[in-house]
Amino acid sequence: MRQARIYHYTLPVNAGLFVRDQPLTEREGLVVELSEGAQRGWGEIAPLPGFSQETFAEARHALIAATAVWCDHRNIAMPQLPPSVAWGLSIAQAELDKYLPTQSGFRHVPVCTGDPDALLMTLGQQPAGQPYEAKIKVGDYEVARDRLMIATLLEALPDLRLRLDANRRWQPEQLASFWNGLSEAHQARIHWIEEPCPDPHQSLVQAQALGFPLAWDESLTDSRDSALLEHDLASAWVIKPSLLGDLATIEQWVSRAHALGKTAVISSALETSLGLTQLSRLANWLTPGTVPGLDTLGIYQHQLDRTWPGASQPLIPLHDQPLVWINTL
Repeated sequence: MRQARIYHYTLPVNAGLFVRDQPLTEREGLVVELSEGAQRGWGEIAPLPGFSQETFAEARHALIAATAVWCDHRNIAMPQLPPSVAWGLSIAQAELDKYLPTQSGFRHVPVCTGDPDALLMTLGQQPAGQPYEAKIKVGDYEVARDRLMIATLLEALPDLRLRLDANRRWQPEQLASFWNGLSEAHQARIHWIEEPCPDPHQSLVQAQALGFPLAWDESLTDSRDSALLEHDLASAWVIKPSLLGDLATIEQWVSRAHALGKTAVISSALETSLGLTQLSRLANWLTPGTVPGLDTLGIYQHQLDRTWPGASQPLIPLHDQPLVWINTL
């Protein structure tokens, strides 16, 4: 017999967090728990405001309907579900079926949002053998400030390589000023610049003109232009599963990236510790040679149900969260 429960969590986040220029004071989401016989699996469903195509209310409605279908042993039409719902249900099913491997190195690339001293301290505490790389958020300050910070970090740490994420904040002339102001030696240590310009076609034109390596993130969800996404100058795809769909769809994205010779990077969409631990297992399985982008737990004041190694936030049990649906079979 199949049984299911759906929990609703609301977790406070640290002050000062903005998503698409809007303040985010708490993270609201759902967790589905599937059971069949002695097997169980969990999945997190948390649309990200400003990025997800579905609202929380839409995701909740779709999740309850699809979970009822699952409990009735009928097939769920995953492509018809909102991406966050398809992802959460499919990863819960994969955990239940033991399809999702349990092994994880809990690796992640540390993120710097403007405090290079904090990044230097974090890098100094990294486990031996882990690639010496970091992700820098750029575009929130003047181009000259971003360039100075990056040059300073690269000078201080000769083995460091950087991923840069502009979140579409740079105009083409700002991007050109930034890149041309770096030395060739520093340019060579930039893995890629992620979504630099407001229009992805602007980003591609600038990549062709300036010669920097480009990465797609938002464009994977909001562009249907295969030629743009698959262009040779786009060296990496940053894959956020909850924005793209079910596990089978994520496997297809990763396989497609690898077939095109691109780096596929599993990345967080501000999941809780429960969702992050599953993403870490997914990355260890599908992209073992690439460190994922999962350094987002620091936004939270608490962990949910599962702990991330070394994280200091207190743990909140899932079963303490409000239960919003349970099948009565």
